[in-house]
Amino acid sequence: MNQDMEAFIKSVYQTVVQEGMADYKEMYQENVNPDANDYTACIALYQKSSEADQKRMMQMMEQTIIDTVSHVFGIIDGSSELSGSELEAKLTLVRVDEEGEPLETIETDGELQDTFLGYLEDHDLHAL
Repeated sequence: MNQDMEAFIKSVYQTVVQEGMADYKEMYQENVNPDANDYTACIALYQKSSEADQKRMMQMMEQTIIDTVSHVFGIIDGSSELSGSELEAKLTLVRVDEEGEPLETIETDGELQDTFLGYLEDHDLHAL
């Protein structure tokens, strides 16, 4: 596995999954008006649930985030079809210096989804 791509995948995991889950856990502890909208109703449902059910709900959210990141990487890789579009995406990573000037490009070669899923497996990071 390319070390640069794995470092990118690790940063995406930390930013999107870990920091996202920390944000959700914080939001789901706030006092809300359950009648304000569907989102606050979900938070209220979570808060009324048992500790075991709250844990399971957080695991489901985490797995949903993981599945979504994987799916987006699959679209970028071309291994997952993008409905209703004639365009295909391609991602090139760019190493930059302290001033943000490009130093080197790194082709992902359609390996983002596999690298992401491999990273999860290698580090036993699947939520469910």
